[in-house]
This record gives sequence, C-alpha cells and structure tokens, in this order.
Amino acid sequence: MAVWQWSRFGVQYKAAVLDVKAFDPDQPRGWHGRWIKVGSVVRLHGGGRATVVGSNGDWYRVRHTSGHVTSVHSRQIAAVVSSPAPSRGAGRKPPEKVQPGRTANAADLDALDDWLWAGLDPSGRRKVTELEARDHDLFMRNRAIAKRQIAEDLTRRTAHVDDLYALEEPVRFTLDRLRSGESIMVRTPTPYVALHAQPNSPELPNELADWTYQEVLPEEFEAAKRSMDMSGFEVIDADRYRALHRESMVAAMINAWAFNSASPRSLAIQVVAREQFGLERTTMDGVEPHRLEMAGEILDKQRPFVEAFVRGQYDATQEWLREAGVTHLHVLRGMVWDATDTEEGVPAWADRDRGPDAYEADVPLRPLSSFTLSPFTAQEFVGQEGDAFEWIHEHGVVIDGTVPAERVFALPRTGIGCLDEWEAVLLGGTDRWRVTARVGKYRFYLQHLIATANSRYEQILAIEFARSMGMMDLIPDSWTTGHKALPIGGTPMGAQSPRKRVWDVWDGGRLATDLDTCVRASGLTRVETARDLLARQHEVNVPAALLEECRQVVDADAQS
Repeated sequence: MAVWQWSRFGVQYKAAVLDVKAFDPDQPRGWHGRWIKVGSVVRLHGGGRATVVGSNGDWYRVRHTSGHVTSVHSRQIAAVVSSPAPSRGAGRKPPEKVQPGRTANAADLDALDDWLWAGLDPSGRRKVTELEARDHDLFMRNRAIAKRQIAEDLTRRTAHVDDLYALEEPVRFTLDRLRSGESIMVRTPTPYVALHAQPNSPELPNELADWTYQEVLPEEFEAAKRSMDMSGFEVIDADRYRALHRESMVAAMINAWAFNSASPRSLAIQVVAREQFGLERTTMDGVEPHRLEMAGEILDKQRPFVEAFVRGQYDATQEWLREAGVTHLHVLRGMVWDATDTEEGVPAWADRDRGPDAYEADVPLRPLSSFTLSPFTAQEFVGQEGDAFEWIHEHGVVIDGTVPAERVFALPRTGIGCLDEWEAVLLGGTDRWRVTARVGKYRFYLQHLIATANSRYEQILAIEFARSMGMMDLIPDSWTTGHKALPIGGTPMGAQSPRKRVWDVWDGGRLATDLDTCVRASGLTRVETARDLLARQHEVNVPAALLEECRQVVDADAQS
C-alpha cells in the first residue's frame, strides 16, 4: 500500500492505493479532483454530453454526440457520467513473463506451419524451411485469400461501430444521397475483373478497385436506359455500397501495417493497443513526431472504429490459438542498426563489443512489435551476406524467446501478420530476451541443410548450395573426400538459389524429383532431358523414381 498526496485548485487530496502502478498522478481529473479517463462520457456545464478522447494539462479533447471534436477546460466538465468498461484482459499485462530462448512448452514449428496454411491451396504453399514457393503466383494468391478472410472476419467484429467512425465523410455523404433516392450508383467492370478472376492470378478480384463507379441522377439513369445498351452496367444499392466500403476500411488498416508499421494508421493501432492492454513498459522512441500527430488526428475521427479493430483482432487471435491448442510460442526478431550513426545507432543492450556468444538482455519494444515464427526470416531481417562493407558498418542481432499465447496480438491468419514472413505481432513491453549475433540468411540456411542432411543426396544439395554461395568452408571435409567427383559448372539460378543442373533443379527448397520440372529448367526436350539424366546417374544420386520415369520416356521414344 502507498499513500499519495496532491492538490487541485488549492484543495489537498490524500489517497491510499493498493496498486501503485494503477495510480498515475498525471491522470486527467475534473474540477472536483475525480479521475477522467480517456473514453469516459462526461456532462458539460450548459448541457450536453461528450466522450473524452485526450488531454493536455487542464484542457481535454472531447467528442460531442455530433462527432465534432473540441477542446474544453476542466471547469467546463460538470460530472463524469460513466467510465469506460475495461476490455477482457485489458488494463493488465499478462502475468507470465517471456522466457529467453526456446523452452519445452513452445508449440512445434512444423505443426504451426500446417495450421497457418490450412484451407489454402497446397500448390502455392511455401514451407517455413523453404527459400522459395514452388509457384509464386499461387503463393501470392494464397496470401491474398488469407487477407480477404481476415478482412471479412474483422468487418463482422467491427459491425457495431457507427458509420460516423468507420467510413470517410465523402462515403457517408454518398450513402445519404443513395438512401434518399437523390442519386443512383452504377458501376462497369474494368479488364481487371476478368484478369483477377483467373484461378492462377496472384491477386483476387476487388469489388471497388476493379470496377468503375459512377453516381448519377435518377433522370440521367432513365434517359441512359432508353438510349443505350445497359447490359454492362450494374446498379449498386446503398447497403451493398456501404458493406464494400466497411470491408475496404478494415482492409486498409490491415495493409497499413504490412506497408509500414510506423505509418500513421499503424501508429494509431499502436496507441490504442497501449491503452487497451495497459502496456506501460513500452517505448515509442524513434517515431517521427509528425507521424504521431497524424495518428492522433486519425484517432480524433475514428477512435471507436480503431478500438473495435484492435479488440476484434486480439480476440480472433486468441480463439485461433485456443483452437490450435497452443499455449506458448517461440518467436524471433531480427534487428539491425547503422553502427556509424552516433545519435541513433546501436543501443546499449546490443553492444557489438559483446562478441558472438549468446547472452540475455532486457529489450524495450513498442506496444505492438513484429516477430517471426521462422528462424530463417529472422536472419533475413538482419541483412544478407553480400556486401562486406555493409557488414562492417552495420550491427545486427536476433532476439528470441518463448511467449505465452496471451501476448500474441495477431498472426497471419487472424490479423496484421504477414503470411510470407510467418509474422507474429506481440503485445510489447520491456522483457528479457536471448540475444545472438547475426549469421546471415544464406549461411544460416546452409547450416540448416548440413544439420538435416540424412543421405548422400541431401549432402550433395548442401554442397551445391555452398558452392554457389561461396561458403564451402562450412561443408565437412568428409563430405567432399573419398567420394566420386562432383560435376563443376552450371549457371547460377539467382541470388536465392543454388546452381541449376538438369539433374539438380532447385524446386521450392528441395531437389526436383519429377521429369517435368527438370525439363523446364534445362531448356531441352523431354527426351533429351531424360537421356541426360540417365547418363549422369553414376555422377550423382538421381532419385530412383526419376530414373524410372526417364527410362520409360527413352523406351517410348525408341519404339516410336
């Protein structure tokens, strides 16, 4: 118990509080000394009620029932009618702390990966241990499908919010005209409607962006029907127009995070999360002041909508984790700094003089902070091996730990997390994490290939990848001595892939085992590719099933 004393307008106050953290001497108060929380409904002198949305000293920003936001002095507030009810789980930090490193109760990564891809096209899947998706277009379509499902779910979860806060003013005015019969909304398709409807399109049809909308007067519409063919036009009523824009607003909030987690919309989400979940031990350091001002302007207009968006997303994530039976997650975060920046360079907890050995440190994070379930993605965010100059002038580390499910705000199938990054957005704070020096995306991947190689075939895959990336120093000597010589040469398949062979085709993180893939990679005919593979079968371990397929093709060609 602690005793706090303060004065207000010459009146001395004293209070005994059990939870010191719950008492903030800077908390806004009315003229009678009572706390006025953000979100409280207050009665103003002279009549009328308003909702408190912010404060600055003795002045408060309040939103009137008309939606208009003004500033009032504390003396103008007659009484607090009601205080905001705490959300489920809000106002307190989850009791269980982050455990540095991976603990035994962390969910299995392969099982989580399967859950994240459930219901999506397996042909467009990219596993967590793969550098590339087998079909990039289908992979992008899978990602679009997941985001569309999330937008639809969060639109339902925010349906109770008034249009005043969920829709832009021009859209609301248009809806008023459509409902009153003052105008009619018609639309015509653009070529993108048919293009995005194709099953292999990387994008989904967008009912707003893929159509041309035109608001016309009723008499203009009737005249057009008499004078022209209207078969290509579609009339959109007010309810549908509203539904499209409600979902579009939710999608814009989701996409804002993927585009930039420091954008004004993203920062508005951060601010609301900090308030809803009582995340006192978080930081907003490094955020440009004008971006915070823009976030404040968004909240002045749309706070109820953003609050519902944040709450609905957290609830959806917790439901998903409970259904998956997940109680803890092992997460990682790659971080990199410009070591030459003397003002905002490497923080003290990540001092590069500590050396390569892992250690534990208290790391301050923002209210919402992005992590990943994939150790490969974490290494990607600390920089690639490429330029030695960059490695000298940069410093990168990976922090990792095991977090309770209650700390997870969003995942790629429930909210703002990115599917291709296996992103887990956490409720932030200052916690203790394990810190390790960066390895680099490709070096780390090669280490994985070496550690998981269970056959000579998989050893050759690791050797070829190491040879293409200039990392043969990592290959065990026993793998390259006492064996038949490996073929030399070939054309690089690109920065993210090992060298391409007819017999060794990089296909989504593994050697190709079917003839069609080898044909596409070689540029030869099917018969020529089959003969080439048969000729090389003694140089490398070509899979038995692939050899049999090659024999069948060659035999069929000989009989024709």
